[in-house]
Amino acid sequence: MAEFGLLGNEGAFKSNLMNLRHRRQEIIASNIANVDTPGYKARRLEFEDVLRDSMPVGDELPVARTARQHMPMAMHIPVEGELQEVETPIPKGDQNSVDLEQEMARQSANQLLYNYAAQSMNSQISNLRMVIQGGSSQ
Repeated sequence: MAEFGLLGNEGAFKSNLMNLRHRRQEIIASNIANVDTPGYKARRLEFEDVLRDSMPVGDELPVARTARQHMPMAMHIPVEGELQEVETPIPKGDQNSVDLEQEMARQSANQLLYNYAAQSMNSQISNLRMVIQGGSSQ
């Protein structure tokens, strides 16, 4: 993952989250496109538990220091998520496990959560820009 400098761990976390949500959106779109493909197994990208587990327990996440002069600091470790196939076919008789209504609902919810993460990142960048410009809003 790219270094986020002034955006720090918060920016790195939001970027990772947005990338995961984007990847999930692509998988959902693929599921919807294959709704009528016989034998197609719907896929899910699961990352919430892994993302939660990657967060520091206390105020800091231990980081390996290669030199004594390095300051200890918390950092966000990027998460990949786990791609899973949905095994239970819906009763269409073609062994396809895509439920169109469920996929459409997942797509809407994922899009809303992606937009929220993007707005949060935008807000962080705007606040940083305001500080850099000395408090002016331009």
